[in-house]
Amino acid sequence: SNIVEIIHTFQGPGQYVISYEEDFRNAGVLNMNNSVNTAFYVETQILADPLLSVINTPVLLVPPVDQGCIGVQYIHNPGAFDADGDSIAYVLVQPKQSRDRIVDGYVNPNDVRFGGQQQNGSGAPTFSMDPITGDLVWNSPGRVGEYNVAFIVEKWRTINGNPVRVAYVTRDLQIIISDCDNDPPDVLIPEDICVEAGTLLSEEILGIDPNGDNVLLESFGGVYELVRSPATFNPRTNTFRPQPAASQFSWQTEGSHIRERPYQVQFKVTDQPQVAGEPNLVNIKTWNIRVIGPPPVLNAAEQRPGRVVDLEWDQYEYRAFAQNIQVWRRVGSDPYQPDSCETGIRQGYTLISTLDPNSASFTDESLRDQPIIGSQICYRILVSFPQPAGGLSVVSTERCVEIKIDRPIITNVDVVESDTEDGQIRIRWTSPFEIDTTQFNPPFRYDILRSEGLIADISTRTIAGSTMDTVFLDTGIDTDALAYNYLVHLKSADDELIDSSSVASSVRLTAAANTNNVVLSWEYQVPWDNQIDDFPVHYLYRNKVLANDAEALVLIDSVSSVSGDFSYTDSDGLGGRVLDPDDVYCYFVTTQGGYEIPVLPRPLLNSSQIACESPRDIFAPCPPVVELTTPDCESFFDGKECGYRGDDFFNSFRWTPVIDDEACMDDIEVYNVYFSSSGPEGEFERIATVPRDQLEYIHENLSSLEGCYTITAVDDSGNESEFSNIICNENCPQYTLPNVFTANGDGVNDTFRAIGNPLSACPRFVASVQVTIFNRWGMEVFRYSSSTPQGIFINWDGKDKDGNELPAGTYYYQGAVTFISNDPAERRRELKGWVQMLR
Repeated sequence: SNIVEIIHTFQGPGQYVISYEEDFRNAGVLNMNNSVNTAFYVETQILADPLLSVINTPVLLVPPVDQGCIGVQYIHNPGAFDADGDSIAYVLVQPKQSRDRIVDGYVNPNDVRFGGQQQNGSGAPTFSMDPITGDLVWNSPGRVGEYNVAFIVEKWRTINGNPVRVAYVTRDLQIIISDCDNDPPDVLIPEDICVEAGTLLSEEILGIDPNGDNVLLESFGGVYELVRSPATFNPRTNTFRPQPAASQFSWQTEGSHIRERPYQVQFKVTDQPQVAGEPNLVNIKTWNIRVIGPPPVLNAAEQRPGRVVDLEWDQYEYRAFAQNIQVWRRVGSDPYQPDSCETGIRQGYTLISTLDPNSASFTDESLRDQPIIGSQICYRILVSFPQPAGGLSVVSTERCVEIKIDRPIITNVDVVESDTEDGQIRIRWTSPFEIDTTQFNPPFRYDILRSEGLIADISTRTIAGSTMDTVFLDTGIDTDALAYNYLVHLKSADDELIDSSSVASSVRLTAAANTNNVVLSWEYQVPWDNQIDDFPVHYLYRNKVLANDAEALVLIDSVSSVSGDFSYTDSDGLGGRVLDPDDVYCYFVTTQGGYEIPVLPRPLLNSSQIACESPRDIFAPCPPVVELTTPDCESFFDGKECGYRGDDFFNSFRWTPVIDDEACMDDIEVYNVYFSSSGPEGEFERIATVPRDQLEYIHENLSSLEGCYTITAVDDSGNESEFSNIICNENCPQYTLPNVFTANGDGVNDTFRAIGNPLSACPRFVASVQVTIFNRWGMEVFRYSSSTPQGIFINWDGKDKDGNELPAGTYYYQGAVTFISNDPAERRRELKGWVQMLR
């Protein structure tokens, strides 16, 4: 083998390809054309980026020197190792002969032209590569000879939350297949394993051969290349030994070995056939070993006054290799024990802090304003390890504290009267059970603070009232249009603020009109849980249900609250009829929920304001399909005199309504016709409204045919559809100049002018003309603009601009004609040519 070392400095960040090429391959490779004259080429790609840590390419530790036999499964594994701990993937590719060119005529070794069958005779040969383990399996060769295959080993890293391929290396492998009477050896290895760092792994590996041949037992993998505490494999020699050949794998794992992805150790066994000339057969198996961080030891969680909790733990054994320590918290206990090899933390916990890996304590002060008093608060910690190896430790055991109830707890914000001026909301709360009366002087009172909306706005908060009770009725407020949120202050006899409740809002109900139904939705911001399994529904009330009291609001349905989809579509009227679009329906919703605090009442029932709405059609019809029926522009001018510029142009069109689709209701009342004189991108103005039975329209008294149209359909509720397809009619502009005229005053063809006859050549839709005429030496002799009295026809009489007659001969002109057209390509045309003047 050859080793080439080169040091190169890249000019800047980017993806770079390093390649190697030799002129020729072996002759006679079966699965490509003309191999002896085909170059051998491999490449490596790497991402160079100074913002990332050093990127090493994967190293392929298993040599590519295996052989195979007809009818016997062939296996190869490159033994890729990534020192950075990034993810590795394996991808089959086609061999190359240069950077951008694959070899000619390549086919996979299991192509039908090579015949053969699988080793067990079950079917045609297969050829594949496991993208995770890297096992390249050909089951099985069908023809003697040499083959070439190639694959790349990709290196992937998570960058800013996204997987990025940061490198790959190529292996171009030659496989020699012989006709032999030999069975492959086998290697016996342990099951894949997961161990905590610090575990000593010691396993005996056996190499066996069904033919009784001696075997060579080898092992490859990154675990032998580690700087700290590498693994050993003894004996690790190049000697064939009688089978079963045993070698001892040993590895003392430690903190630097922790990573998210498993280590792969390849064990390779090669037989030594007793018959001379028989090829050595190989078998390779991979052992996956995952090394995880052991759990940190959380010793205690203790509560101090003011809802402050102190946590203490042992300094982490492998803190030198860790990135941080994470502190997680939940309300209520979940004393689970992690499963074998389970790292990280289960759902239900919230990350509250990330600490230096050397830390051994934490003070949780975030409970001061949390609505969790009287609850059991539980903590766990775990350790995170840095990328790219990454990974999380096993989580610690759980430690819990009971938070004392030493503040008011709001339990109700209930709308009891809906009104724009005299609305009422009842607020209830509990008194603190464990207040320190030696520190604060009774009697205690409560100030109820209020602000508008679901979310508290401190700048607009006012005192709604004070009481020594635990219930307060807030009156004289607009509960129809507004939601309100409340905060309760607990004060001592000395007017000292002792503590405050959490903020809780009223339930806000919204009713939205829909076709034959009303869509309801509600929202709130409260410290208790309105989505709990114990009370999994909210209740919905509506009027016009009782025949003897149509105005009474009674329970009509309940809605599951667990999913958090607080919405409901009401479409049922009395006696199973749809809601009447001419009637008004009123609703309120009552939520139910509670705290996870055993001493507090449950369920907590709170009603919204009353919201009213009429079920009406809000869906517009589908737009019709429009087609132009006006005769084409050329036909319009048939029989018209030259110079015709009348105002009796017209455009006609018709349309077809779309009502056969489920989304297109047949409730069209009228059609609106829209016109744009400046093309399909211009502004459309409504020019007519026609009844539903009129499906065509003629736009008359136009000065040109230019214009675009679109139609909308309007239903009997006034809902207007989107614009239909746009149709446009274009003018057919024309302007033609002759090549000869006779300026002799005989009254026939005396001037150079636009052709006026035959009718097919008449000027049409000309807005302006500018022309300059030159003699044969390029001197200007005449200039013309349509702003002059001659109009658009030019009418040059063969005289120069001073009125002098010019000699007969050839003259040249250039200029431009501007047409009345919305098409930019037709709007301006260059005039350039020559004219012969005779006398």
